[in-house]
Amino acid sequence: MKITIQKAKNGEDTALIDGHFLHSNYAPVKEAERFVENLTLPYSASSIIIIEPGLSYITDLLRKKFPDIKIGAVRYTDAFKSYDSNFDFVLNFYEQDNFEAYLESKLNEEELLTSVFISWPASVQIFIEYEKQIWPAIKASMERAKTLLITRQYFEKKWLLNSCNFLKYHNKLLTLNSPINKDAVIISSGPSLIPFLKTLKENQDKFFIICLSSAISVCLENNIIPDICMTTDGGYWAGEHLKPLYKTKLPLAMPLEAYCPKSLLSKLDIIPLNYGDGISNELIEEEKLIANKAVRNGTVSGTALLFAANYCTKNIYLSGLDMACQTGYQHAQPNQLEFNSSLRDNRINTKATRLTRSELTNGSLDIYKNWFINNPLNMPGRKVFRLIEEKDKKNSLGWIQDIDLNSFAKMIPASSGAKEKAGYDIQENNHILKSVLLFSNKIKSDTWQKNLFPLDFVQLSHYPQNTEIKTKIENEWKKLKTQIEDILS
Repeated sequence: MKITIQKAKNGEDTALIDGHFLHSNYAPVKEAERFVENLTLPYSASSIIIIEPGLSYITDLLRKKFPDIKIGAVRYTDAFKSYDSNFDFVLNFYEQDNFEAYLESKLNEEELLTSVFISWPASVQIFIEYEKQIWPAIKASMERAKTLLITRQYFEKKWLLNSCNFLKYHNKLLTLNSPINKDAVIISSGPSLIPFLKTLKENQDKFFIICLSSAISVCLENNIIPDICMTTDGGYWAGEHLKPLYKTKLPLAMPLEAYCPKSLLSKLDIIPLNYGDGISNELIEEEKLIANKAVRNGTVSGTALLFAANYCTKNIYLSGLDMACQTGYQHAQPNQLEFNSSLRDNRINTKATRLTRSELTNGSLDIYKNWFINNPLNMPGRKVFRLIEEKDKKNSLGWIQDIDLNSFAKMIPASSGAKEKAGYDIQENNHILKSVLLFSNKIKSDTWQKNLFPLDFVQLSHYPQNTEIKTKIENEWKKLKTQIEDILS
């Protein structure tokens, strides 16, 4: 692609790409003025993102017309990067194999759904193939963002109430205070875990074992004692997986917003995880809790992988991470939710029928699988492996290498490393909560409402005169505040 910058008829710079003008050959600035003058936005936008604006004549004009809106750009080529400083942010399409994932990593759901994407008219004609790629990617990202906002709006209130219960009822907090110099094993509950149980049991002292909530039952049944258990799910049913912990003293790593029964919060040593965002982060700061850094993810296995990458110094092994529907049981047994479901089996609604239904494709597994594939970790001198036998393998996780039981056995460290214990700082709960005052703070209140009702606020940006949405937000916030004050008081 040949790109030339030359003088237009009026002496201003213009640009040609393979002989086609990206800007007017007569008056480029005047062309940009007409473009901005005729531009109307379909809703109250947070950002205007111009797709390949070339020499970027429109930037200052857009700022003048829309002073409160961020101005961004998508670049199809690096030829105009010297003009990037004119924008609030720049997204480089030309550097990305997966622009959809890249876009979602740069803009959150609210930002995506309140941004207006506009192609510079000449770019549509010049970058034809890129245009065919970018618009489906933008559409898919926006559709996913809408789905996530629906989910978030449903769960955000639950997460906040869970956070308040955490603050009220936790007894003792532990915080990892030093790197863990062992290989890490993350145990999920997929059926592919089963062939590895005996080897993990016999060599458990050689690893730092992170047991995910759905695998707690099967680990304890097989006398595998995790170093920590981890849960991130905010829903009530996720708490069923935690029931076996009543009989143990195992530490439980969890964000404030995860669901944990009050009695278990009071009993266990809790390792608080902080995503560094949202209301839970502000509550952690207000109460001066010491928490370990974690990364929000759609699945607890993703959060656990990033946790191990951050706090462990050696290789990471993922076990029971099938990321596919299997024949029969979808979890290694025993499993608490399977046990609960089995109580409803009868001659009409049989166990066989129930298990057959569970074998049908689960779309969320594909989403989680693609996250692992599309987010390789940069860990020099360390690797991530998935433990899985060939008979159980139904997919690949891309950069994560699959190894079978024989290969795993050869990689197990010769020495136990038993002296390498995790070091913890301890923090007791004094049950004097300052956070309750935050909910009466007007500034906090306005900000938190946007977190708690994200979809409603996006709709409000599209329809600012809709009093029905405003009333709905006000009523739900008032009801939620009452619930919170009852917990924290």
